[in-house]
Amino acid sequence: MNWSREFSNTELFYLLSFLAIYLIYFVRIYFISKKLKASANSSFLKFIIRGLYFGALSLALLGPSFGITEIEARSTAKDIYVALDISQSMNAIDVAPSRLEKAKSEILGLLEQFKSDKIGLIIFNSEAQLIVPLTYDHESLKSSISGLKTSLLGTGSSDLNPVFELIIDKFSSAKYPNNHIKNCLIVTDGEFFEKPDIQLINQLKAQKINITIYAVGTQIGSKIPQFDKFKKDKNGVEVNTILDIQQIAEISKKTNGKYFVVNNQKNEISGLIENILAIKSSELDINQQTVTYNKYSYFLLVALVLIIIDFLLTVNVLKI
Repeated sequence: MNWSREFSNTELFYLLSFLAIYLIYFVRIYFISKKLKASANSSFLKFIIRGLYFGALSLALLGPSFGITEIEARSTAKDIYVALDISQSMNAIDVAPSRLEKAKSEILGLLEQFKSDKIGLIIFNSEAQLIVPLTYDHESLKSSISGLKTSLLGTGSSDLNPVFELIIDKFSSAKYPNNHIKNCLIVTDGEFFEKPDIQLINQLKAQKINITIYAVGTQIGSKIPQFDKFKKDKNGVEVNTILDIQQIAEISKKTNGKYFVVNNQKNEISGLIENILAIKSSELDINQQTVTYNKYSYFLLVALVLIIIDFLLTVNVLKI
């Protein structure tokens, strides 16, 4: 027989305390009975019964297990790459305090909803770079996200093609188990100056990579802070960057994905979470585990029967 909990000094202390106190009680009853010239047999019987059901209750608390069987155990999780746009337009302040800071805040909150899942981090503008591989270490991931700035990859403009290439490479069948579900969350303001390569989109579909876009910004737009001024184009005109929702919608349609928007007036984070949760989890591992059956209920039943007998059994201390 196995036990879920060990018989520690605590259980031993209470058991011995009960026996000592009840033994004193029984001896007292015995001597009183002798003085009154009455029988103490029923008291002795109650002492045995109460000792037995107290012991049965103690054993039940220890979780006795016997009898074994094998069950199939499956572990599941989601594997998600978060690709965060850190182009200069993400410094725009049409979303307070800025598009990038708002995006970082939302991603950090999102991690709390997927604590048991493996998540990786990619940053991109005109190029894409893997910052954190898929990991369960969300604290390290949070630290990396908090430190992101638009200066990490130079001054390139947003382009999804490098992201698609990197995702396809990381999720390629040669490097990645076939039974894993592949997810990529792209966080961007949607201001792309290069059209997505149709061949890359076809590869995403072929590898069954789920694409979700979280669009940060407004269609009214904003100027881009640069030092103590605003960014200007080649003609010296201050640049106004807008959320290109039409382009995001087209990309989502082509990749069979969905998009959600966040700004000061609208936040579809709940819909985004529901969408990711609805995606089937990866079946990571299947194995046989040997388990034992906890039989504490048997000991509880024995204790209950003994308690009923104790209740029904009367003690005759003095005969009249």
